[in-house]
Amino acid sequence: MEEVKILQIMPADGWVAVYDGGEEGEMEEPLACFALVQVDYKNGDGPQTEVRGMAPDEKLMAFVEDASNFVTVRRAEEDADEDESDTETDD
Repeated sequence: MEEVKILQIMPADGWVAVYDGGEEGEMEEPLACFALVQVDYKNGDGPQTEVRGMAPDEKLMAFVEDASNFVTVRRAEEDADEDESDTETDD
């Protein structure tokens, strides 16, 4: 098991974690924050610095990458209605 030390936390507004939902397809969950972490994998390479996403898991905050069905982190998709209203102009 690796040792993880959180060095800094920053908000993750507008970002989601994507999970494999099996037959239901992908599932998204909003991220609470990104954590800059120092990780020692005990493989002889020494500590490494990484950025990991975090989200609530019941009463705890957890690294989303630790979930067995984790796929990726990406920007949340904006509603199509918002995109259309931004491009409309009054003539």
